[in-house]
Amino acid sequence: MTPILYCHPDSGFSYKVALALRLLGIEFEQRHVDIRSPRDRRSQEFRELAVHGEVPVLRIDDLVLCQSNVILDYLATRAGALDGDTVEQRLHVREWLSWEANRVSLNVAHSRYGRQFGHYDPAVLAWYDRRSLADLDRLQAQLAQTPWLAGEAPSIADVACSGYLFFTIEPWAEAAGFAMSTWPERWPAVQAWLDRLMALPGAQTPQALFAGHAIRY
Repeated sequence: MTPILYCHPDSGFSYKVALALRLLGIEFEQRHVDIRSPRDRRSQEFRELAVHGEVPVLRIDDLVLCQSNVILDYLATRAGALDGDTVEQRLHVREWLSWEANRVSLNVAHSRYGRQFGHYDPAVLAWYDRRSLADLDRLQAQLAQTPWLAGEAPSIADVACSGYLFFTIEPWAEAAGFAMSTWPERWPAVQAWLDRLMALPGAQTPQALFAGHAIRY
């Protein structure tokens, strides 16, 4: 059975999983969920699978997997790719997954959501913006030393930490103070890393990867 990814084109969490599937060469079906509608009005099919009511959800190998970083962990382990070669390296990859969950996927995601879709108080937005800038500084420091976050080869750490960064080409990021157009000067190692990631076989930006799919679920 072809894996099915329940997702949405505005979701960086969905993009992380879709990108990993592409990089691993796993064919999959996209089913776009209407995350703008109340949860109880989304399709019964999705509601029965999504125990947390959120995208992404991946049906694969007779499993139903929720939460993006758990899905990334499963996919890397399943494929024996996009992961470390030793126990120590694999743990290092997952350190970055934990960091990302409390940093980029919190801060950059809310800087974006609070401007594009929500109505956050300016003080709250400023707090997320400051943390987002610190996250980019942290990534810059690491990527100035190694080509990939967990060392010399790409891994799910890179997929996870880059997910929401590809949305900084949108206008909200200029107001937040970290539009991607400024990165070659401010965070050159981060920009070079994203370029390397997009040069990998199968890689696509979220704008390209999710194009042409109707929201039906």
